[in-house]
This record gives sequence, structure tokens and C-alpha cells, in this order.
Amino acid sequence: MTLVEVMLSATILAIVMVVVTGIFISTSRLYSKTNRRAAVQMNSRLGLSIMTTEIRQAGADPAFPPIGVVAIVEARQDSIRVRADLNGDGAIQTTEPSEDVMYFYDSTQQTIFRDPGTGAEAIVPNVSAMDFAYFDGANNPLGPLPLDATGAARVRSVGLTVTSEDRDSGAMTLTTRITLRNL
Repeated sequence: MTLVEVMLSATILAIVMVVVTGIFISTSRLYSKTNRRAAVQMNSRLGLSIMTTEIRQAGADPAFPPIGVVAIVEARQDSIRVRADLNGDGAIQTTEPSEDVMYFYDSTQQTIFRDPGTGAEAIVPNVSAMDFAYFDGANNPLGPLPLDATGAARVRSVGLTVTSEDRDSGAMTLTTRITLRNL
């Protein structure tokens, strides 16, 4: 082998290594970005699932005679507080599983919190917006928000929109309509 052949081989090998390294780096970045987006999506869906379950149970009153549980205690654009007598003992408990739960959005922390009466806990991070909408039995929107006690008593379904995003992924909006089962 001549020196020219060795230099040519080394140059070709260097070019191949640069290309392979570039592919590896871009694939790693894409993998990380996809993992972050998947985590944001998973957290949002999990939080929405928990909220849907507890809001759907609002107003549960299995006691006989019924004690008259107020299903929606507070109805705002960025928060909701619901009650249900899940165990039928005639009393609303705040120990887990809580029968008096509040969900609210803190825009400064970009987080949705759940407060079962013992202190707020973050359930969904990376949230850029959360909106509740309230509807009567004929699917007419109720307002103005916050609803007073009369308006809250007319609620038969709750619309919920959550927009989540990570630092380098686009916004992802999840929307659901929750029908209250116990009214």
C-alpha cells in the first residue's frame, strides 16, 4: 500500500464516520423528543381520566332516604368542585377516597391540581390551558361563570379542554364531555 492509498482510505472512513455519527445524533434527539411528547400525552390522558371519573360520580347519593348531596359546589372556567356520597354513609368525607374534590388550573405553574380537602396535589404538569364549560339537560351552555348555586344545580354535563405542551413539541389539546350520572 502506498501512502496515497492509506490517506484516501482514512478520508473515506472519516466521511463515513461523520455521516454515521450525524445519523446517530439526530436519531437520539428525535427519540428524546418523542419520549417527552409521549410523557406529556400520557400525563394529560391519565389526569383527564381521573377527573372524568370523579366528575361523573358527582351527586351520588345512595342513602335512603337521600341526604340531598349537592353535586357541583363550585363551577368556574378554570376549576370545579364536586361532591358525592360514595359509601352511602350520609356524610361527605375528605379522607381518600375523598367525596369532596376540587380540580383547578394554576397558570403560573402550568399545572392542574387535585384537592381532596387535605391539600392540593399536582396531577398534570406542562399544561398551557384548561377550560371547563357547563351544560344543562338540553345541552345548552350555562353561564356566566362562575355559576351560582341555581346554575350549578342545572348542570347535567361538563365540557373539559386541556392543552398540554413540552418545551420542544407542539401543543396537544384533549377535549371531553362528561355526563353526570347521578342527576
